[in-house]
Amino acid sequence: MVPQPDFFIDIDGVLCDGPNLIEGGPQSLSFLRSQSSRFLLVTNTTRMSALDIEYKLNDIGYKITGEEIFPVSQATVEYVNSKYGHAHCFLIGDENLDSLFRSHGHTVTRNEEPVDAVVIGQAQWAHFGEIDIARRLVEAGAEPVAMHKDPTWPDGGIIRIGLGPIVAALQSAISGKITLIGKPETAFFEMALTRAGYQRSNTIMIGDSPQTDIAGAISAGLKTLQVRTGNGADTSPKGCDWVLNSIAELPQWYRSNFKN
Repeated sequence: MVPQPDFFIDIDGVLCDGPNLIEGGPQSLSFLRSQSSRFLLVTNTTRMSALDIEYKLNDIGYKITGEEIFPVSQATVEYVNSKYGHAHCFLIGDENLDSLFRSHGHTVTRNEEPVDAVVIGQAQWAHFGEIDIARRLVEAGAEPVAMHKDPTWPDGGIIRIGLGPIVAALQSAISGKITLIGKPETAFFEMALTRAGYQRSNTIMIGDSPQTDIAGAISAGLKTLQVRTGNGADTSPKGCDWVLNSIAELPQWYRSNFKN
């Protein structure tokens, strides 16, 4: 038995399936609090801010604060902050990204005009006209920045096409590499560790996606726990430490592995 760990926890496919609660999720997070185990929700969701995610989770039965959420949209705007200070950005994705970037001092456009960066987030429906514009802006010198390249995402029992195919379409048409921000990138996990103040050796990633959550966390030197909900039904990467059927089994697993 070892001392209680801290956790990074994915959201879609682990705590919820689109708008639907995954059974046992609220109780499992309450259990972690009762054990003084800290957690940070780390998500590749690009279509909602941390505040939007907080409202969504609390509406379906969780008790979460914005400080417990680290979405890839926030990581992306912090990357742009650190590299450019104040940037002019062409944005692909839902309009809530506009307000996020503006709130950090950046200017944004959806038009074809000179920019510092092309930032790619998830929209409900991809528009190849935007990718066409993005290609020309990148070839003119803008940095292409994608929030992630997940191939799919779970949405209320439906597996939808993710941001990955959009990123691949742009990558196939430009000469340079696209900067990737979110999971499974090691830099994202480093940002999350710094933000939360967790020790790498004592942090466990709970996720459903074999590549995005589990393989990414393994590459970053974290322990991993995969759940079989969401995108996790089929396979587990080599090196995954634990596998559970769902987040509902977390308290029993915890009691079996860690000191109270």
